[in-house]
Amino acid sequence: MKKIFLSLFLGALGSIGFSQHALPYLKDNQLLVNDQPHLMIAGELHNSSASSFEYMEGVWPKLKSLNLNTVLATVSWDQFEPEEGRFDYQMIDYLIENAQKNKLKLAIVWFGSWKNGQSSYIPLWVKGDTQRFPRVQTKDGRQIETLSVFSEQSRNADAIAFTALMKRIKEKDANQTVIMVQPENEVGIFQDIDYRSEALNAFNSSVPKELTHYLQENRKNLKEEVKSVWEAAGSSTSGTWTDVFGDNPQAREFFMAWHYAKYMDYIAASGRKEHNLPMFVNAWIVQKPDDLPGVYPNGGPVSRVMDIYKAAALSIDIISPDIYLPNYKEIYGMYYRKADNPLLVPESSLDPARAFYAFAEYDAICFSPFGIEDAAGDILFSSSYAVLNELLPVIAQFQGTGRMRGIHLNSDHQDEVMNINGYEVAIKIQDPAQPAFGLIINTSEQEFLVSGMNFKATFQQDSGDQISYIGKVTEGRFEDGKWIEMRWLNGDETYHHELLRALGREKEVDSGFQFRETNLDVGEGDQFVYSPGGSNTITTPGIYKVRLYQRSK
Repeated sequence: MKKIFLSLFLGALGSIGFSQHALPYLKDNQLLVNDQPHLMIAGELHNSSASSFEYMEGVWPKLKSLNLNTVLATVSWDQFEPEEGRFDYQMIDYLIENAQKNKLKLAIVWFGSWKNGQSSYIPLWVKGDTQRFPRVQTKDGRQIETLSVFSEQSRNADAIAFTALMKRIKEKDANQTVIMVQPENEVGIFQDIDYRSEALNAFNSSVPKELTHYLQENRKNLKEEVKSVWEAAGSSTSGTWTDVFGDNPQAREFFMAWHYAKYMDYIAASGRKEHNLPMFVNAWIVQKPDDLPGVYPNGGPVSRVMDIYKAAALSIDIISPDIYLPNYKEIYGMYYRKADNPLLVPESSLDPARAFYAFAEYDAICFSPFGIEDAAGDILFSSSYAVLNELLPVIAQFQGTGRMRGIHLNSDHQDEVMNINGYEVAIKIQDPAQPAFGLIINTSEQEFLVSGMNFKATFQQDSGDQISYIGKVTEGRFEDGKWIEMRWLNGDETYHHELLRALGREKEVDSGFQFRETNLDVGEGDQFVYSPGGSNTITTPGIYKVRLYQRSK
């Protein structure tokens, strides 16, 4: 009888809308919150912003003005556990409460054993005890300030604090405000290996079977940087690190990566046992292709060693890049892996074009510039984020379908031709001196949704005796997922339906705003329609619908 009642009770819960997933989770390369896709239109705070109630009081309005839906905020070990075993919950409680008030989601960044390859956020009781918490040793025998990854005492102490943090989040957060967690930050050491005796002994010991089994099972899909080194050494499945990978810098990097990954996996697993949120780690990425490990933090989760991390760290879902380099498109491709590593960008330079490109071209689940509070007042950025929020349901719907593409043109890359679901779409920049970016989605047969600014687009589909032409173009916006037409574009605005001119929206600004000069590249015979960036406006991304039709040639 009790079993029948329990079954009826659980069924009733389901019928009134309770989710079977009590927590955010990852499925098919999407992050789901309350069982709905959540794309993180995000920003990460400066390192010390979230250490003070008073300071954060001035930050929340800035975050709201930027149209974020998620903020990445730090919690540091030294502030959270100032004395061993005594945890200070004030800041994590404050962050959760105020994120809820401001209708923002949180991703928590744990500054534990390491931050930027250093140990500057460990508590004083850890810093002062080098016997219990040993440091990295240099080749000449010096101990530096960075905690050694070859210490169970350090790992366990970090894990205890992190687990206490996850437990507190579970107790405090009843509304799924905290949706992801990043344990540690940009780990690794700036030398070729840790010269502690424990490390050198481990390096001269056998490669773990977990790793060699992973290499065998995933041989066809391994990153080339791992595969080529392993195969050059004979594809051995047993032996020391030099036996399996050779006597080279890469073997030492793989060794260090394995141990950093295991250390962080232990911490992540301990925390997830208490509160099972998705976890990601971030990388101080390789700056130049020929850089050797140690020039960048050696052992960190750079794309070169993604397979080492995937084999070692089963409790970590995503390997993420911090991208400040200009070749961001190439870097997106290095870290996106459809089978097991969605694109999540936790740190980036402040460029809305990168966000559009990440979500459309690489099905990203997060784009987050660093030091986001500094962007307050940047009208182009906040307006671009507002447009992305309008588009979120559509972007989420078409991620992974191959029917969505990102657009980013500049003076060095002024045009591009892309094939989308059988249509040839030619994109050309309008004014090479101004930002030109956006996205394009083939939403249905002969219909496209286009968002962005400062580019033109033509559409062709040649199918035998039929040819496609533009039949209708409208400019509009989304409100609560519903399309609202603002105006029909015809005649001069589309060159009589020859092309789409995605010039963008005009936004009024204060009279003291400084404008860039605008060149709309109006050629002979063209009609000047309107000028984005007029005397009291600035151009921001717009949204357009393009309807095609076919006729006989």
